[in-house]
Order: sequence, then C-alpha cells, then structure tokens
Amino acid sequence: MLAAGIVIKSPDIDAPMSYLLDQGFRVERIFPADAPRSATLSGHGCRVHLETVEARDADAVIRLSSDDITEFRSDRLTDGTTVEWSPAHEPLVLPPLVSRFVVTEPADGWHVGRAGMQYRDLVPDRQGGAVIASHIRIPEAGPVPDYVHFHDVVFQLIFCHKGWAKLVYEDQGEPFVLAAGDCVIQPPRIRHRVLESSADLHVVELGYPAEHITFADPNTRLPTGERRPDREWSGQRFVHFVAADATWTANSPGWDTADTGIRLGTAGVADVKVHRVDEGTARFVEVERNEFRFLFVLEGRGSALVGGRRVDLVESTALVVPVGESAEVSGPLTLLDVSIPTN
Repeated sequence: MLAAGIVIKSPDIDAPMSYLLDQGFRVERIFPADAPRSATLSGHGCRVHLETVEARDADAVIRLSSDDITEFRSDRLTDGTTVEWSPAHEPLVLPPLVSRFVVTEPADGWHVGRAGMQYRDLVPDRQGGAVIASHIRIPEAGPVPDYVHFHDVVFQLIFCHKGWAKLVYEDQGEPFVLAAGDCVIQPPRIRHRVLESSADLHVVELGYPAEHITFADPNTRLPTGERRPDREWSGQRFVHFVAADATWTANSPGWDTADTGIRLGTAGVADVKVHRVDEGTARFVEVERNEFRFLFVLEGRGSALVGGRRVDLVESTALVVPVGESAEVSGPLTLLDVSIPTN
C-alpha cells in the first residue's frame, strides 16, 4: 500500500509542529524523543513530515512510502517540486560503542523534549551513538500530556529517582504507580503511556541505541483488558522492579546489592542493579569489550576511583566506566548500576 505525505523542511520544526497540533493533527512518530529533529503528524486526511535542516535547505517535498519500496530515491520535477520514494519502515541502526570515561554533574543543563518533559543528557557523547541516558523531570503534579506510543529500540529502562508516575502498559493489567526506587524495562515496541505524575518527578531513562524512533499508536487502547506476564517482545518480558519488595544481598561488609531481575527478563540484553554502599568500598570488575557501564548516584555522597581518576560523587552525578577499566566506590550512597553488552 502506497502512502503519500507532504514534507516540510525547516530550521526549526517546533513552530510548525505546535501549529499543526493546535489544528487537530496528531503525532504519528517522533525522532529522537529527547530533542526532536523529525516528526510525522496526520489529520484531516493529510500526513505531514517535519524535518530539521539548515535554513538554506528549507523546502517542501512530496513523499511516497510503501513496504514495496526497498531503496530511497528522489525525482525533481520540471516545476522544481521534489518527489521522494522511501521504504515505509526504517531499519534500526546499532552504531558501534565508542567507550569513553564520562562524568556528568547534577547542575548540567536541562531542555524540553517530548510531551513537554524536561531532559538532562547524562552521557552527552552518546558513546558514539550507541547509548542514550537521560535524567527526565516533570515539575508540576497532575495529568501528563502523553499518548499511547512505542519505541523501535533494543533496550529501554525507566528508573524512578524521585516522586512517582502512573503508567500503563500493553497486556500488563491496570495502570500502576512507579514509585521512587522502582523501575521498569520497556521491551521493544511495547505500547505504553504516562498518565499522571507527582510534583517534581525525576526518572532516569536509558536506551540502546541512542537514537531510535518513537511511534504513536492511536488505535490501541490501554489498558488492553488482560494481563500476560509471560508475553515476550523480541525475546524480552516486561519487568517491574518494586524497591519495597527488594531482596538485598551482601557483597562485602557495608556493600549490599539488589538485583532488579532485568538480566533474566531481557535474556542478557542488559543488567540493572541497585547498590547500597554504607561503609568500606564497593569494587566493580573491569568493564568488558563492547560493554557500556553506567553508574548514577540516587542518594548520598562519596567518591569513586576510575582508572586512577578520583571523582567526587553527590546525588544525581552520572558516571560512565570505560572498557578495560574498573571502579571503586566509597559512600555512604545508593547507586544505580546499568550494564549493556552492545554489539
């Protein structure tokens, strides 16, 4: 089936997007969610693609897409109109990991992303485009202007740092509250929606790869009316870790760990743990080849030693331990620990 749309190329897509939403258009897809550079909206029988370009390249284009089109091509008509022919579905690109040491301080800047949420980039270099880590906050309590959507992604974690959010997921029963210390993984393409939040909600979100498309799904109603805890999406199950029910295991005196169950639920796609370091030192093993290792201070203060570098740690400090290096962490503090063996 061939689908047609108008392409608007602009140095700033925020203005046309806001205008079209005010006219009753709805979002179909957005990319990337934290700082959108492209979006597709539809309404009144028309589909509009918005793309960010340099001012000199701004133009209007007719785009035709279909599952039967395997390669992109474009035609320039005699009147100057450009017609683009493109595949209906873009393949997911997994850039190779470019592992580097990163420290992000709590005061580093915020910007507005999808659904009006505020974002802080915790790994600004994205490790070569392999991984994105965002600190997201919603200042005001109440309903969140979100919609049913899904992500074309290999792995995605949502960890509630402060406050709470009310969420609903495809085939996972009624909406539930994600409280501080809780986390979920969003398996590839699972439909979900943020319904409501407390004031000053803070979450940490990690995604692999860094850039992936978010699709709206206006045809799916959540909740779906059934609960299927064993359902898999691309070999992954939905995992909901509840901090209040956590089992803590002692590693050494003063260092305890809670396993979120995410390694099992993703069949090894990622591993997520929470550490409490009260006394002494937590010693983390050397990061393996192609492994992304991310630490985030949930509360407390202390210090870390990474490859001979000393780092002061306070709440909301983020740290990437590069391949071939190990880390030693002293508290007292509570630490989120994420490991993703990238391709």
